[in-house]
Amino acid sequence: MTIKSKLENIRTDRVETVKELAEFKIALDEHAIVAITDNKGNIIYANEKFCVISQYSRDELLGKNHRIINSGYHSKEFMRDLWGTIKSGQVWKGDIKNRAKDGSTYWVATTIVPFLDQNEVPYQYIAIRAEITERKNLEERNAAMLEELKEINQELANFSYIVSHDLKAPLRGINTLANWLIADYADKLGAEGSEQLNLIANRVRRLGGLVDGILAYSKAGRNREEQVTVDLNLLVKNTIDLLLPPSHITIEIVTPLPQIIMEPFKAQQLFQNLVSNAIKFIDKPVGRVIINVIQDESYWHFTVADNGPGIESKYFDKIFELFQTLNRRDEVESTGIGLSLVKRIITLQGGKIWVESAVGEGTTFHFTLPRPEQETHYFK
Repeated sequence: MTIKSKLENIRTDRVETVKELAEFKIALDEHAIVAITDNKGNIIYANEKFCVISQYSRDELLGKNHRIINSGYHSKEFMRDLWGTIKSGQVWKGDIKNRAKDGSTYWVATTIVPFLDQNEVPYQYIAIRAEITERKNLEERNAAMLEELKEINQELANFSYIVSHDLKAPLRGINTLANWLIADYADKLGAEGSEQLNLIANRVRRLGGLVDGILAYSKAGRNREEQVTVDLNLLVKNTIDLLLPPSHITIEIVTPLPQIIMEPFKAQQLFQNLVSNAIKFIDKPVGRVIINVIQDESYWHFTVADNGPGIESKYFDKIFELFQTLNRRDEVESTGIGLSLVKRIITLQGGKIWVESAVGEGTTFHFTLPRPEQETHYFK
């Protein structure tokens, strides 16, 4: 190959290289906000997107340093870290809040790359940015909302304390006084007077139960215990013993229950409310409550079925609402919180609950709880 041919090939390669670099620059300018500075930080190149977002013309930017768009938001330590990083020849990445010419501010995700000379000393820097103002505004709103939620949760905690201490104490006092009056003055009060005092005592007990239910519901989403392995076989059997079902009601666990990862107290609340609810409403001379579980690929599917009076389909959603009960409270003692609490616990655990029922044929509550991926044993 002649020298002329070699030179021609070199020229051709250079042209191709310059063309590729030009194409890369076009692509970069289309996507990003780009600025190049000398080693003192003075701007020697600014692309169109930089001009648009900063609202400065290219002539106004060239020769200036980035203090022209400094918002004053970042601390001196932040800026010292940035400059210390790039002056040492390392790439710096982070989010920066800048100020435009009209005084408005904007956020950019920034990468600053130092170009090094033969002595490994930076001779210029290229800053490549992407606007993230909307994302940052959303993050700030979320942070503000989290702070507001913390304040609300603290208020709820204070309210719970007031309810549990300042409200329940006088309720206990009223109940005690009513029982004393019945015991000590029954002969003077007569049958009607004793009945009225019994009604007062019953109302006070019901209000106490309602207070307990409200506290349990409010704490379900706030108080978090450590989630541990819970043996539901043992927990449900202990719960049944605690409920002391009447002799005409049989509670049967059809399938051995699994071990789950959950807060123990919430697991007890879950089964206690569902089983006690079934016991409470059974209207047959021989009552049955059947507890079952099916293993699915990603969750446990539990059922609690009874042979009680059943529920009309139009009430399927209503029964899970707070303070809702289908019976008059004079007929069946109920706060209307139990099933709401059950749904809240299951939802917070990542599961679902629903009901199947027909009037006169009993009711079946279905609920799911997710199975942890690391589970290696399921049934005992």
